[in-house]
Amino acid sequence: MRHPAHLAQFRRLLNGLAAERAEKLARPFHIAPEVYYDPVRATLEQERLFRRMPLVLGHESTLPKPGDTLTLDIIDRPLLLLRGRDGQLRGFLNACRHRGVRLTDCPEPTRKSSLVCPYHNWTYDLDGRVKHIPCLDTFPGLDPAQHGLTPFPLEVRHGLIWGIPQAGDADDMDLSSFLSGLGEDLDVFGFKAMHGFARAVTRRKTNWKLIMDAFLESYHVVRLHHKTVGPFFQDGAAILDRVGRHIRSIVARQEFGEIAHLPESDWDARRHVSFAYVIYPNTVLVLHPDYTSILTMYPAGTDETDFVHTMLTPHPPRNDKERDHWQRSFALIEGGVFQAEDLWISERIQASLRSGANRHFTFGQLEYGIKVFHEQLDADLGTKSVED
Repeated sequence: MRHPAHLAQFRRLLNGLAAERAEKLARPFHIAPEVYYDPVRATLEQERLFRRMPLVLGHESTLPKPGDTLTLDIIDRPLLLLRGRDGQLRGFLNACRHRGVRLTDCPEPTRKSSLVCPYHNWTYDLDGRVKHIPCLDTFPGLDPAQHGLTPFPLEVRHGLIWGIPQAGDADDMDLSSFLSGLGEDLDVFGFKAMHGFARAVTRRKTNWKLIMDAFLESYHVVRLHHKTVGPFFQDGAAILDRVGRHIRSIVARQEFGEIAHLPESDWDARRHVSFAYVIYPNTVLVLHPDYTSILTMYPAGTDETDFVHTMLTPHPPRNDKERDHWQRSFALIEGGVFQAEDLWISERIQASLRSGANRHFTFGQLEYGIKVFHEQLDADLGTKSVED
């Protein structure tokens, strides 16, 4: 291990947590249940987070060849990701420039030679330009060059696809400032060279922030996940740091005890701990021992979330053994852990939010990451949700 920030977290975890916990959170904090269902707050989140900030839309390896197409819907924005003949990945609003018809539905990567509107057959090339307008002579004075697909700000960096879901150009997105240096971490872990092995999209009946909360604390790991991944981790042994709006955290695996007898050069960022990154506002990166999960939560309403999980492997499977291993790993982590445990528990919370059972939720020191995240939301939304 060579990254200074990673080494610093290892050292702090090795040297003990009691003093750090006491310093960061001297007493419990509280959040009102309304934070997770209030429609006024949901509107603020849409306007100030999901329509203004760069969001992770996926990994570039999922669209490797010209014509590869993927559609996403974020709030009320239909998005289209398209790999051009020149190899460049572009983003457009998924709407015909004639009458606004949705051009295509590709929830899974699909290869196309062009995009044809099903209504009047206006046809667009892979770079978004109008390729054909039937009966063009019936549109006197119309310039096809001015009726290409509407772009939205999109950039590929560190292997990830970033976009702001509103009409605009790439220059409208200052990704370097937004990342606040987090890109160095992504490069250390080699995100650009990773391979998109599997992808799953599900809609669950829970607010997006409840799912984010589940990945911001270590208190539940050995309890909720006691039949799956919990036994691989030490109880409550976690460290986190803010990186701009984002969060870098580690949770000690059972093997962490080895590092006291190893030189720092042999500390292993995947064997000894699990790193997790919260890329604000709605993405979590989880670095498992031999693969990586990108988890993105897109609000579909106050009580519903589209959960997108992309599994990245270090390289494409080189043989059937590797393929079978990663398929089993994906089935376990996606179905057995995320869906059956993390998302299930989030839905159980959502179902009771309006019951009046809790005037507020109470959080302790092992849930400090939730405080960090919600305080950042408050700063960006102009709200006050975290109370001592």
